Amino acid sequence: MVQEKEITILLDKEIKSMTRESSYSSLSSSSSSKSAADEYNNCYLTEDARKKLKTYSYRGADMSLLYHYILSPLAAFLVNTIVPKSMAPNTVTSIGLVWMITAYLAFWWYAPNLEFTTNNDDNDGSEFPPHRWIFLLNGISILVYQTLDNMDGKQARRTGSSSPLGLLFDHGCDAINSIFGSANVIIGMNLIPSENMFQVWLLVFGPFVMFFIATWEQFFTGELIMPILNGPSEGLVLSAFLSFTSYRFGSEFWQQTDMYDSLSSITGFDGVTEDAKLRNCDFMLIAFTLATSQEIILKFVAVTRKYKDSAECLAPMFGLALCYFVIGWADPNVWLAIPRTSLHLAMLLFVEMSTELMLAHVTAQSFYPWRWQIAPLIGITIWAAIFGNSWSLQNAIVSYTWSMGAYLIMKCTHVIREICDALEIWCFDIVTPFSRLEK
Repeated sequence: MVQEKEITILLDKEIKSMTRESSYSSLSSSSSSKSAADEYNNCYLTEDARKKLKTYSYRGADMSLLYHYILSPLAAFLVNTIVPKSMAPNTVTSIGLVWMITAYLAFWWYAPNLEFTTNNDDNDGSEFPPHRWIFLLNGISILVYQTLDNMDGKQARRTGSSSPLGLLFDHGCDAINSIFGSANVIIGMNLIPSENMFQVWLLVFGPFVMFFIATWEQFFTGELIMPILNGPSEGLVLSAFLSFTSYRFGSEFWQQTDMYDSLSSITGFDGVTEDAKLRNCDFMLIAFTLATSQEIILKFVAVTRKYKDSAECLAPMFGLALCYFVIGWADPNVWLAIPRTSLHLAMLLFVEMSTELMLAHVTAQSFYPWRWQIAPLIGITIWAAIFGNSWSLQNAIVSYTWSMGAYLIMKCTHVIREICDALEIWCFDIVTPFSRLEK
């Protein structure tokens, strides 16, 4: 009997030991699997970034008098009267972007190569040529976009749904919209790319650099202070005015010399030939260049004096602008053969680097300026400088653009999902309680 009891006790101990080992093995496997899942699902946010994201607080101000006395009160009135409290701020932002995309597609239909391919001025005696309505649409779209862009922040504060995701989402939409505005202004002023290559480059990369510089300044100083005259306020209103002018007088108005002739009659100076006269669009470009250069230089000097090695973070943006300039100088046909694709590639690279810088800002992480995404463009620049345009080079640019588009969509989707998971919010829903899906 004693031996049987001892054998029974030993068997019980063995069974319990095997059970514990099995449970421990199962738990370890489950824990390892969950850890692997967490590592896979969080591709862009580290654990430290997730913690910093929760403590982020936006600091900024718009010193524009136009914004303070007109744009902001209008946005507040519309938010309080027509926007339901159930609408997410990111939805408001998205609606504004849809307006600009619609205007851009209309311009693309009538001017696929950034210039009108047919004589649309033959309108059988009607007051406006058939294509002029797109200028009216663009002007309205700019003002609607600007108003909704001002409304989303007020809606976030009204509903208590302000978050770093809203800031990043708004920033990304603004970055995307930069190329839509530039392309439509180029067409609106009838700037034929083959004849005005430098002006086109300036209108594309001027807003890019100014936008990136502002984000770069915010990254280092922790706040975004818009000057008394700035792009989001006065700049967009002037762009809308340009479109309305093109609607009323035609895009050829900007190629005329009315402004120069008026200035000459006032000053009494008229000592140049007809070909040397400044066009109306030249006056706009000079004003744009002066305003842009002043803001860029002032911000660059202020930040680099205070923060050592901060200039290094500007390398990808200036590298992008320089590559496009070199290719256009070496052989303009590289871009002229596929102008829309060239614009889209510039936009994708710009959006990637600017949103990455903003993500580093809201998560208090380091920003690595040496972006692998721009490496193929450097190769294309070297090839174009040596061999010029070719069918294979154009195919490479098209493939590069589609690849960047797919990559950026994937990246944005993952980043938004990871931020939503970290903050326990939804991107387009502020009503439904957040619940994590089981791993």
